[in-house]
Amino acid sequence: MLRYLKRILVAVTVVTTLWFPVGAGLSNPSEIGLRWKNGDVLTGQLLDSSAGTIRWSSPYFLDDLILDVKVLDGVAFWKQDSPPVTENGQVSTTEAFRVSTLSGDVWVADLIGSDDRTFLFSSKRHGQFRVKRSAVYMLERRERPDFLFDGSQLKNWKLLKPKREAVNPALPFDFVRRSEWFADPEGHPKTWIDKAEIFYAFNWPERFEIELELASDKHPPNFSFAFGKDLYQALRLAIWKDELVAVQGVLFKSVLAIPPEQRSVRLRLTYHGGTGVLRVFGATGNLLLELKGIEPTVKDSGIYIQNRGEDLTVRNVKVYRQLKASAAERIHLSKPHVYMTNGERIQGRLFVQGNDAYVLNTDGIRQNINFQELNHIFQPGIPSAKLDQAVTLKYPDKVVLHGKLIQVKSDSVVLQTAFADEPVTCSLSDASLLQFAPKPDISEADENKDKLVWASGNLRGRVVFGGGQGTSSVQWEFVGALKPVRLAYNRDYHIERNDKSATVGTGLPVGARVPLPYSTAQFRHTLHLKSGEIFPGQITSYDGKSANFQSPFISAQHLDSANIKALEFSGRTHAPNTDRTQPATDFGSLRVTRADRGNGVREVEIQVVGAGKDGKQFIINADNMQKIDGRMVGVIINEVNFEGNPGPEWIEFAPKNIGQPGDGWLEFFNTPPDSEKDKSLMKLERALTVPRFSRDNPPSHIVVAKTGDMKRGTLLDFQGQTIQFDSKLREFSIPIDRVARIVNVSRNGGNRQTSTTHAEVRVTLTDGSILIFEPLEVQDGRLFGRSSIYGEVSVPVDSIQYLHFGEKVKSFTAAFEKWTVRPAKEPTYDDSP
Repeated sequence: MLRYLKRILVAVTVVTTLWFPVGAGLSNPSEIGLRWKNGDVLTGQLLDSSAGTIRWSSPYFLDDLILDVKVLDGVAFWKQDSPPVTENGQVSTTEAFRVSTLSGDVWVADLIGSDDRTFLFSSKRHGQFRVKRSAVYMLERRERPDFLFDGSQLKNWKLLKPKREAVNPALPFDFVRRSEWFADPEGHPKTWIDKAEIFYAFNWPERFEIELELASDKHPPNFSFAFGKDLYQALRLAIWKDELVAVQGVLFKSVLAIPPEQRSVRLRLTYHGGTGVLRVFGATGNLLLELKGIEPTVKDSGIYIQNRGEDLTVRNVKVYRQLKASAAERIHLSKPHVYMTNGERIQGRLFVQGNDAYVLNTDGIRQNINFQELNHIFQPGIPSAKLDQAVTLKYPDKVVLHGKLIQVKSDSVVLQTAFADEPVTCSLSDASLLQFAPKPDISEADENKDKLVWASGNLRGRVVFGGGQGTSSVQWEFVGALKPVRLAYNRDYHIERNDKSATVGTGLPVGARVPLPYSTAQFRHTLHLKSGEIFPGQITSYDGKSANFQSPFISAQHLDSANIKALEFSGRTHAPNTDRTQPATDFGSLRVTRADRGNGVREVEIQVVGAGKDGKQFIINADNMQKIDGRMVGVIINEVNFEGNPGPEWIEFAPKNIGQPGDGWLEFFNTPPDSEKDKSLMKLERALTVPRFSRDNPPSHIVVAKTGDMKRGTLLDFQGQTIQFDSKLREFSIPIDRVARIVNVSRNGGNRQTSTTHAEVRVTLTDGSILIFEPLEVQDGRLFGRSSIYGEVSVPVDSIQYLHFGEKVKSFTAAFEKWTVRPAKEPTYDDSP
């Protein structure tokens, strides 16, 4: 059961996310979606395109995308015009006929003419076009008086109640129990459950016809199709190994051999109750089997289908009543014949000119007919050869066309089809899906791609810095793109650079950690600005009005103190990363590979990926895990000291249920998050709380010693190796080697400044530095720009980890954002005696 559950969940996920939900949240419902074979989706507009490419417009980019069609899966049109209907709610008869070919093409149109070789059709979607007569398998009126049931849509079935089993209650089995069958993207019933059943009860008429097509994804379909629910007495067609057989009681007849490469079975069945004759015809109209003296079922009559393989899709089940018992037995069903609405059947080929129509039989005898009373025609034949590089165009009313893509315009495509000599123009105004040839993705490995991420999705590709004279300094290159495109800086999104792609061009092995682009011995300090920016430097002096420093990224050597939030002399306080979709350099991902009890404790075995610890496995004691500030933490049982992080290690987990197998995030750190951390938080809270006697003149700074002790006051001066600090009207000289950091906590000047321009980008480096500036150009492997705060700036492109645009430039949590003084609570007095 678990094996099939996984298939069900995967199938439902694929179906529900394939096209339409991606556009469900669009602000403009007329937008369409471009989908890559790797699953990426980008909304926008289809533009006129040349052969072999798709040109696309998106508000996230300043240039039109030009993409190789080989890497694309298709185009989804989320806003669909409904088919025209009449006053009684029926489909409009403006295009009166539905036409099907042996190759699977289907369209709706009016039949306005014919000759010895072709039919001439007229359609709103395609205009006038000629179709080879030999390609048409069936032409039927869209409103047929003999219609009984359409089982090609799941909504038309009455689903059987599935059998209940004892299953894991942690998984959504209630959903699975109700959904042995689900609708695929075209609404067809589909199942991944072996022995899944579907049934529609009705009384069989004396004479009827059935069109049947059952399919499977990866193997020949394995099924039972019966004329009643009781399989012991109902006639059924079933797959036995590699053969389709007819079975009823002791009756056992072979119908058709199923080759291993076949993925669908397409049949047409006719039954004459007066004679008890059942005929089974193949996809080309050839007679496969004739049974005499047959009664389809005795009780519980109806259509019954059971899956007996890995998966099964009901592509077509249509039942029709034969209206008239005439000279039908003299009709050769393997040759073209015409059906009238009164039940009359005429052997021969149909010819039409306007509203005049006649049937010409093999003897050359002509029989005039009333064209308005034409119901449908059958023309058994041979399927046309499939075209190379074929695309599929679908419409919401089950119209499907296949062909080679000749031309693409914003409102139409031109296809060279197998059923017409001339190319056919197809309108896209009410199309639902344009699907390209299902060939393997020829793009590079996706694990080496950067990601462009926005609220509703992400795209894989590569961020390009520079790109030639006159080009934008930051561009994006899509998978399969003929050239990179300029980014629109005013849109809300961010780019995550892959750790492996950052090594391209550096001479380092793929996946190697890029070394810091500066000397930590020379730039030992860290500056934090009120804008949330962080960068390394060497702070040389501070006089209360400005700070003098040197930085590997900034040309300026002094900053106004009004822009400074904190100065760090030991270590670095990082800004929390809230929009990470894959590990940052100091984080890793985990997979829980085992959760059981060993040596008397509940152990969890974890395999680590990322954070420089790829492939490492270790055990943690899950019984001793603690929940601190909403995070699960635990200590490693087996002693493992990873390079660059010596000493006893603790591990922090993001998943809520770490004892269950799955994926999640983790961070390694040396200091256990125990009561010592709580003490530090209490110290900070006390330092930020201003007593009542100081609320009119609150302190502006907090100095934090390397021991964790804190003192509030005012930073006066810093020269060389000594800091001058005023606290409680006393001036202190503090050696710099004893200070970890000094933070501006004033209410007026300590609050974060978040004003930016649309031209500015937030750049996050692999060492955690954050700089906000307008990118201008790329030279010698460095991105140059200008900041509204500190002027000229340049960063090495190989060290860039994230790029944030639009509102995301300022929408992040700064490292010391909450470090602001607050008044002490006023005391409350009890007035009761």
